[in-house]
Amino acid sequence: MRIDLFLKTVGLAKTRMAAKRLCENQSILLGGLPVKPSREILAGETLEIQLPLKKVRAEILGVPSTNSVAKRDRSKFVSVRTEENREFPSEP
Repeated sequence: MRIDLFLKTVGLAKTRMAAKRLCENQSILLGGLPVKPSREILAGETLEIQLPLKKVRAEILGVPSTNSVAKRDRSKFVSVRTEENREFPSEP
């Protein structure tokens, strides 16, 4: 499954287009390297999502066989391991 579709399917991105934009802005990293939206993902890989206010690190537990996963079943496919809040820089 493509990474942009995976992110949408497991709820880490609201839409496939949002996931695609994250990849194009080099905000999605696999193994520390930016990935293209078409990159196929595998179970066991660790991905980082760098957002403006937080950085999410997640482990891919499995790849869904369909493009639709119930919210209650999303934890079977991805495990969010860390979430770091970033602070706004203070004004001088």
